Parts: sequence; structure tokens; C-alpha cells
Amino acid sequence: MKAERYISQRNITVASLCGRSVEFKKGEPTLAPPQMHAELLAMGIVPVEGIMDDEPETSEVAEPSVAEDREKALFDVFEKLVLRERREDFMASGTPHSAVLAKELGWKTIHAKERDAVWAKWTLERAGK
Repeated sequence: MKAERYISQRNITVASLCGRSVEFKKGEPTLAPPQMHAELLAMGIVPVEGIMDDEPETSEVAEPSVAEDREKALFDVFEKLVLRERREDFMASGTPHSAVLAKELGWKTIHAKERDAVWAKWTLERAGK
């Protein structure tokens, strides 16, 4: 296996159990050996290809301005991501990455505050089923 590029959402140096350490700078793709893959995922550091290259290109669509329409669209994408079960779609906290959501929806961005509020509502509704 060859080294892969990973991206972190914070500045961190990871010292692996395999005897290697890699310094990550926030938002910068960094090469890491394949032996560190599981440890990096556990820390919320994901492969760049998993976020950006595996999905087909989507064009931006008009974002709904009504809160209920936005919530419905996010609920549908949450369901899709959970059923797809790809670790790189989620952060270490279990919340979907905003970049993945924006790409799936074709929207320019999803703000973390909106994502977190709708995710909490979706998980509560899902637990009630």
C-alpha cells in the first residue's frame, strides 16, 4: 500500500503505535503511511480522496430559503449518508462533514450551526421510530 493524503480540521501531530509521527496543519492535505489509517480515522482525520474524489461532480443548485425545505433536504441526505456507511463522510463526533453535505445537496455551503441543529433533531426523530 502507498501513502495517502489526509486532511485534519485542526493543527495536530499524531504519534502512531506503529512508531511514526505526522504533523497535520488545519486544512492542508498531508501524506501519511497506510499503517496509520485506523488511528487517523479515529482522531477525525480523513483521507482527502474520501471527501473530494469519490463522489460524482454536482453543479450548484438553488438553495431553499424556507427552513422546513432546508431541513427536509438535510434529513434526506442524513439518511443517505447513514445507509451508505462511509466513515469518511463523518467527523470523529459522528456528525456528517459539512463539505460532504454541501456536495450531496449541490449547495455552496452548510453552516456548522445549522447542520448540528438539524442533525440533533434528525437523530432524535430517528431514535423515536
